[in-house]
Formats: sequence, C-alpha cells, structure tokens
Amino acid sequence: MFNRSEYKKSALATLEKNWGTACLLSIVFFIIAGLAEFAGPIVSVCVGGIMEVGIIFAFMKMISFKSSETMESKKVTFSDFLEGLETHWLNALLGSLWKFLWIFLWMLLFIIPGIVKAYSYSMMYYILAENPKISAIKAMDISKVLTRGHKADLFIMDLSFLGWAILSSLTFGLGFIWLYPYMEMSKTHAYYDLKRMAFSQNILSPADFEVVS
Repeated sequence: MFNRSEYKKSALATLEKNWGTACLLSIVFFIIAGLAEFAGPIVSVCVGGIMEVGIIFAFMKMISFKSSETMESKKVTFSDFLEGLETHWLNALLGSLWKFLWIFLWMLLFIIPGIVKAYSYSMMYYILAENPKISAIKAMDISKVLTRGHKADLFIMDLSFLGWAILSSLTFGLGFIWLYPYMEMSKTHAYYDLKRMAFSQNILSPADFEVVS
C-alpha cells in the first residue's frame, strides 16, 4: 500500500543526521541548474538530470536497510554526491534526454497525457541512481511498471508539499534549500517501497534490474 505519510516521516528520520549535506546539495543543485538554463532547454534538462541522479545516489547511501522492514540512517558527505556524478553521469545524461524526448512527444498530444507520462517515468532517475549499468530505455520500462496504479498517489504526494512550497516562496526561495531534500528523500523512500511491492506481487524481480553482459 502506498503510504505517503510514512515516506515523509521516514525521509525526515533519514535526513536527521544529514541536513547539512542535504542542504549543501540543494544549494549546489539550484546554482548549477539555474546557470544551465541560460544555455537552453536541452542543456538545462541534461544538467538537471545528471545533478538529480547524483543527489539521489547520495540520498540512497543515507539509507541502510537492516532488514526488509527496518532501516537506519547513515551519515554521508559531499564526496558521495561527487562519486554519484563520476559513476552515473553518462547514463544520467542519456536518461535525461530519453525522458525529455518522450514527455515532449506526449505533451504535443495534450498537456494531460504529458503529465500522466511524466509520472509514469518519474522513477527513472532512482532506478539509474541505484543501478548505474542499466540502460535508460530499460530504466524507463521499469519505471512504467513501478508506477502502474500509483501515478495518482505520486501526484497527490507532490501536492502534499504545496503548503511548504508556498511558505518557501515567502522566504524569497530560501526555504526550498530545505524543502528540496525533504521531497527528494520522500520520493526515494517511495521508490524503495514501490520496488518492494512490485517484488511481492511478482510484477518485477531482482533479475529485472540486472544487466546481462
């Protein structure tokens, strides 16, 4: 069962030891992504995607599963983010372009189908961050399976941050330095749970995440 309140609660627990690093990553992300916008939409999408995958990689390292039911928070540093960039940048770049292409094509039909597909592909970056050797095409296919029946849940979870987003805007945007990692970590926990549910329902298996050489 998709439980957004539990994901948000787990996100705060995970970030408790890591707020300094998480907020630093927010600042770096906003600065670099903002500068990339001056280079055009394609560059902005690619840079934003690479940065996001690197951040998700670092956030995933904050989570240590003691068992399938319990987890604990691990402290990470900025170097974990740099490791994510170094090992994931190419797949993140390809994934960003592939995701952008398909959302753009769906948006040409109408805005609503584009939004629906955006949520269908929303787990791509998490899959790429966790599985650096998996292809962008396969990551998209897996994301579509993971989000099947949960796109509305993911949309409602995004809406649940709206109040915080409004408050953050009233702080001249400074609040987003805190809000971005809170949202990203909540979605990271949602990803792990969607994956667990897919495994338990035999919709996906660990073999689906493996790369056949």
